Amino acid sequence: MYDDYDDYDDYGGREAAGASSWYGDRRPDREEVVHLCPECRDLMGAVVGYARSLPEPRREPDWSRALRWLDSVCGGRDAVLGLDTVPLADDGLELPDGLPPGHRQRLESCLVLLDATARQFFDEETGIALRRGLVRLHERAPGVVTGTRSASLLTLGVVWAVGHANGQLFPRGVVTEKELKPYLNATQGGSTIGAKVRDALAGPFGWSPVDRPWSYGGQSRDLLPLGHADLLVSSVRRQLLGVRERALAAQVREEVA
Repeated sequence: MYDDYDDYDDYGGREAAGASSWYGDRRPDREEVVHLCPECRDLMGAVVGYARSLPEPRREPDWSRALRWLDSVCGGRDAVLGLDTVPLADDGLELPDGLPPGHRQRLESCLVLLDATARQFFDEETGIALRRGLVRLHERAPGVVTGTRSASLLTLGVVWAVGHANGQLFPRGVVTEKELKPYLNATQGGSTIGAKVRDALAGPFGWSPVDRPWSYGGQSRDLLPLGHADLLVSSVRRQLLGVRERALAAQVREEVA
């Protein structure tokens, strides 16, 4: 079944004659060379030739990329289609019963700090989003809540994640971590614990920055995708609605064409 005529030592001559190489520009090691029977070699050549004749994969339309991005920001297509611009309302958030004393103490301390931070740097609606983010973090990853060194550092992490999800922190927003750290008496930056908060909250809709639909949404593309529409303030959801409507209109035009 091996090709007795396919001499390894003649490889350089065949390459010089213009034969294609599986190994790029380098000469294969002797143990890498497989000698094929003529029939197998012809079959492989036909497969390679057919693969090279196929057209380039169709580029994903901008509207499709925009909708995928919205999925990651809002938490799925149903959440995207259900977006509204109603301001977040204080729904009387209460901590669940039966919490271990250490968990309750940490959450209560963070809630106080989040309220104070919202009053100092943001607004009431952002305060609601921050409190919801903390409680949801505890539901999904209580170890992040109790394992963080201090309540002030955990608060900074929640503000980092939810704040970037709403575009309220630098570079898109005007509030900087340099202002937040001394206010919260935090001893380290917010990005480390903030990344843990983000990973715990983020939904299953993955997103890579290189996939961003640059032609859609203006500054809204700078939002940190958490996948929770109810952690987004109304001004941000209004921008996302604009992206959604533009993407859906482009989808309809393409399907009709």
